[in-house]
Formats: sequence, structure tokens, C-alpha cells
Amino acid sequence: MLDILLDQPLDGLYRHWLGKKGGRPMPRRADIDPVEIPGEVWPYTMLLDVLWSDGAPRFRYRRVGDVFWRTGGREPTGKFIDEVLPERAGYRRYVVDIYEETARHCRPLFTENSFDLEGQHAPMLTRRITLPLSSDGETVNMVLSGHVFEHGRLPRDFAFTLISGLKELRRVVLE
Repeated sequence: MLDILLDQPLDGLYRHWLGKKGGRPMPRRADIDPVEIPGEVWPYTMLLDVLWSDGAPRFRYRRVGDVFWRTGGREPTGKFIDEVLPERAGYRRYVVDIYEETARHCRPLFTENSFDLEGQHAPMLTRRITLPLSSDGETVNMVLSGHVFEHGRLPRDFAFTLISGLKELRRVVLE
């Protein structure tokens, strides 16, 4: 499966997660020492709390690498996904679905999608890995994720509210 992780940040983060999980289904958050994550990977990573209520997960940003928010200028740490991501073109539902699949099935995912952006001729491509973490070894209570964005020149005032279309290109369960 590592052959689909063409981006060094994603490959490095996935290898780090694999090394920490050992023979368990997933590592604990305590196993992931940010100092051990390769420096070139750190800006592409995020950590989300998974809060379960009546069997449904809700996701809150705990740590967000600067590639996610530096363009739009809104630092989302401490906020829930539904407070930050726009619903436009199904974007929020798509992202939440990825995290829900990881949390419910306790499995890492690789996804690749394209976004059409208003005023742009070429779509923006995104590749991401979503990696479950668990304090008790059974219930996912955090998600470690890495994202790489490929785009041409984005408008200076770029925000995800410019998304006018979304298409998933690949979704692969890793391991």
C-alpha cells in the first residue's frame, strides 16, 4: 500500500504511525511524540479529538499544521469541524465522512480528491491519510491526519468557501 503514498509528508507520517502501533490495531495518542515526527511532515499534519455522543463521533481540531490555515488566515484549533468547514459543494460532509469511517472502523485511510474552485481553470488536488489513535486500544478518540494540496496559483484571498465542485478520485484502506 505504501506505493500510493507518493508524497514524502504522507509517507513519513504513515511510516511513523506504523512504527508506533506495533502489533496493536492502532497506537495510543501517548505513543505519538510530536518531536519524533519528521520536521518536513509537521506542517502537513493535524490532530483531531473524537468526541462520541450516542454512538456518533464529532471532531474537534486539537492541532493544525500551517498548510491548512495560513492561506485563509483562520486558525481552527479548538473548534469543531462543523464550525470551520463550509458545507458548500458537499465539502464538509466529504471530510467528516472520511474521519467517521476511520473512527467507526478503526482503520487508516488514504483518500485523493479534486476540488473545482471559483475563478480557477485547474482543479486543486488533495491527498490525505487519516490514522486512528485510541487510548484504550478499541475506541478511536483521536485522529492523526496528513494532507498534501496541489494547486496552481490560488487567489490571495483563497478560502474553502471558493469550492464549487468536489470529486473523490481514490479511497483506499491502508495496511
